[in-house]
Amino acid sequence: MIYLNTNQMNQALYLTLDEARQYFPTPFTHYLFILRRDENSPAGVYLAQVLNVVDESQRITHALIDTTGLTIPGRYRYTVYGQNSAVNVNPMDASVVGICEIGLATLSNGDTFYNVPDITINNDIVFNG
Repeated sequence: MIYLNTNQMNQALYLTLDEARQYFPTPFTHYLFILRRDENSPAGVYLAQVLNVVDESQRITHALIDTTGLTIPGRYRYTVYGQNSAVNVNPMDASVVGICEIGLATLSNGDTFYNVPDITINNDIVFNG
């Protein structure tokens, strides 16, 4: 599950996208990211964009995502496609090679997702009897 804020630019996104390359005979150069609100209608709120990849290794892909225009918080589903186009946002386009990753996302209005507890841990005591 990924956590994002609504209506915000340049949010860091960490996914495991490069490992999907081994399953496709056709190499690809870009990732198409589609974020769709999890609701009862397939015509719901969605966002499609080509990911801006900052860094990529075999283990992790660091990309930036822009959720500008998505103002409804809630649960979303995301699908990442591998493609050979820097501008295509249509998953049915011929430049799309295949699906790299599918998952869930939560969009919020800047809520804190966790609180760091203030814990004091006492020193260990060793008794020599």
